[in-house]
Amino acid sequence: MSKLAKGRIAWGADPEFFAGYIGPDGELNVLPPVVLRSEGYPVTMESEEKDPEQRHPVFQFYGDSKVHEDGAAFEMSVPPSNNWKDLWNTINQVKEDFGKDVLSNYPGICHPVLYALPTMNWQVDRWLHCGKDFRLATRFGCDPDMSALNLEIPCMETDASLHPERYAGGHIHISGIPEIKEFPLPTIWSMILSAGLAAVGYSDVPELEKRRTFLYGRPDKFRNQWYPDGSVGVEYRTPSTRWTSSLDLAEKVFGWATIGIECLLQGKLIFELKEKLMDDAKTIITSVDQDGAKSMLNYISTRL
Repeated sequence: MSKLAKGRIAWGADPEFFAGYIGPDGELNVLPPVVLRSEGYPVTMESEEKDPEQRHPVFQFYGDSKVHEDGAAFEMSVPPSNNWKDLWNTINQVKEDFGKDVLSNYPGICHPVLYALPTMNWQVDRWLHCGKDFRLATRFGCDPDMSALNLEIPCMETDASLHPERYAGGHIHISGIPEIKEFPLPTIWSMILSAGLAAVGYSDVPELEKRRTFLYGRPDKFRNQWYPDGSVGVEYRTPSTRWTSSLDLAEKVFGWATIGIECLLQGKLIFELKEKLMDDAKTIITSVDQDGAKSMLNYISTRL
């Protein structure tokens, strides 16, 4: 595990990716991980302490990183780092290795790569009556999250068996400084007005981003986190996985995330900007208004 410097921001992520295949209509579709298990891939079940309901069988370990099943997606767990570029490099190395080590063994079933797309098609008819092993690939909201702008909004589990798409998040974890533990909600407000705007404003697949915002891409989605080393942080769940595919996009997202934490949160500017900008920011992110996102970021830069 990477050694983290005390008093510095620690960046983490648990991005989701899809295995894919081309369907009869020529469209790229999601292949749920359970299919590879049914083909005999030897997964590892983690301890009940780590995975009480045994919902996340591990497909492959890479040192301190791993790739496990998460419903219809493959989710990656990687060590946190004070340097976001190191985090990005680790994610991309594991992604490449997993394609070679696992997916390439199933040439008639899926492509030999993991896709970092916000939205992909789901072939409803193919998986509708495949039995209980497919249940978690046909549910949304199995692990609840919260709204940083309205804690009273419930997170409901939803039957997605007839839903024709699946969505991949690029959740960003932040810890390492006392303000995050002390002010978790302002931390997320700061991320909305920085990384959240940048993730939609600079994405190269805005239409796929927009299709995700009906549920998973909402501007204020988060979870509180308590990490094994005793640190406390937050998980900002709004950005899609797309930043993992491009160093340029990741640089914009994490560059603005750093501004959000260091200038808006630690500099206390968030309390003024929230009142002035948050309602518009919510609309911009939900509608994936790229011009609006860039314009708002430009304004915020004048206030730093």
